[in-house]
Amino acid sequence: MRLWKTIARHWRVALLCGLWWIAPSPAHAHKFGGPNDPCERKLGASLIHITLYQPQFDPDAEYCDEVPREGNTVFVLDTQGDELRRVPIGVRILAIGRDGSMHPAVSLAPVVYPRGVVDTQVNLAEGFGYQATVSIGSPGGAGATEYSFPIRVRAWYRALVMPFLLVLGVLALVAISIIRYRRSAILRGRRNRRAAASARLALAAVALGILAAGCHPATKATATLPNVQLIDDHGQRVELSSLKGKVVMLNFVHVGCPGMCDTLINKFGQIADAIGPELGSRVVLVTITNDPEHDRPALLLKLARDRRADMSGWLFLTGTAADVARITTAFGVDNRRLPDGSPNHITRVFMLGPDLRQQREYAGMAMNSQRVVAEIKDQVERGGA
Repeated sequence: MRLWKTIARHWRVALLCGLWWIAPSPAHAHKFGGPNDPCERKLGASLIHITLYQPQFDPDAEYCDEVPREGNTVFVLDTQGDELRRVPIGVRILAIGRDGSMHPAVSLAPVVYPRGVVDTQVNLAEGFGYQATVSIGSPGGAGATEYSFPIRVRAWYRALVMPFLLVLGVLALVAISIIRYRRSAILRGRRNRRAAASARLALAAVALGILAAGCHPATKATATLPNVQLIDDHGQRVELSSLKGKVVMLNFVHVGCPGMCDTLINKFGQIADAIGPELGSRVVLVTITNDPEHDRPALLLKLARDRRADMSGWLFLTGTAADVARITTAFGVDNRRLPDGSPNHITRVFMLGPDLRQQREYAGMAMNSQRVVAEIKDQVERGGA
């Protein structure tokens, strides 16, 4: 019993440390952060802003001029102002070695981006510095300008130091408890050996359970789009069952979502452009707001028009909070609000077959639009849509 009392004195500390370690980090909004934002540049009445993502480590976190780990990184350039949607924009990212040597990591030739979003991916390595250069205007043309953004990579182990120390502290508390118990058990005899063995087995089972949950992705059941009635951006009611017979791409955004929602919409725009005449007849893109209390039809219509959405086969939908919750719950999407009360950022994207059952899931921020288009066309042919 003494062992259990000792462990009981420390269980609150262990629980808090464990929850802190495994809890997801909140997303940090960097888009258009103001004049002191190191990742923002002002061009007259217009603005450009870069945001970095590492979805393989944290699908929601946004970074500015420093990423916590090396590896694949999504680079997103957002623009504010219609003028920037009519001029060519180019992006060049240079890797700079410790000896000052430079080599190109990414090079995007200047083109016009009507939706105002440029996204690409770059592999950042520890030990290198990086400089992103954004060119505005035709090279060599009148008024062409360039803006530079430095990017740093933190040592990978720094992100693990605090969790490691917390886990080490918890293990030390448990070890001390066990050692004290064993000493007292020797003095008292072996009356409580069986209880001690049970306690150790229980602690081991808990530890293994935490490790198993943290190290292995949960098996996801195939989801089906619920038959609920939502409202489109023109105020018309839409029965989701009416989408049967078509391949559906589904994502979740909200108006005013910083950075990542623009990127998700931009990727859907790339898919719409590539699908061509089959958009609407055999393929439908569905964007549902995860903040239905705020995002009413008029706001969604403004968002769709602002992002140059092809309305012939792309639905922007809202509805009651209960109906939207039925959909997010069906796909296992976490739509709890962030600590500051703002809507969550949902980066998961789903492909549904003609029977409206989930066929694929994508990490939206790292999604390759061309590859997705190929998979959509394959699904159309196999599904007989």
